[in-house]
Amino acid sequence: MKLGLWLYLMLGGALGAACRQGVVLLLAPLAGRLGFPVAAFPLAVLLINVLGSFLLGLTLALVGRGLWPEAARVAFGTGVLGAFTTFSTFSTEMDLLLREGRGGAALLYALSSVGLGVLAAVAGRVLGGRL
Repeated sequence: MKLGLWLYLMLGGALGAACRQGVVLLLAPLAGRLGFPVAAFPLAVLLINVLGSFLLGLTLALVGRGLWPEAARVAFGTGVLGAFTTFSTFSTEMDLLLREGRGGAALLYALSSVGLGVLAAVAGRVLGGRL
């Protein structure tokens, strides 16, 4: 991989991490005002991972159709979206819900994360195929 592409990958990663933190900070007060306790359910990470799945599906479709260059897959798909989405946080939040004895919330979180994530990835791919 060329040096310039590595630079785009690193800059994309920094941007993705900052965007993830921004979504967490923006969603926390909103969720509270909606009566959705942030500590009760990891809504921000669910939203981040579903949105990231959609955007990655879209990115891969656009690169696959030749509408975006391969560099976009690396810089945006791996860099931005790799840092934006977070399987490790999903896993540790699942662990916390289970340790707190909140099996129902853990099951809902797991099913919605995987189910919505896959649906979002498919929707992104389909949209990218139609553009």
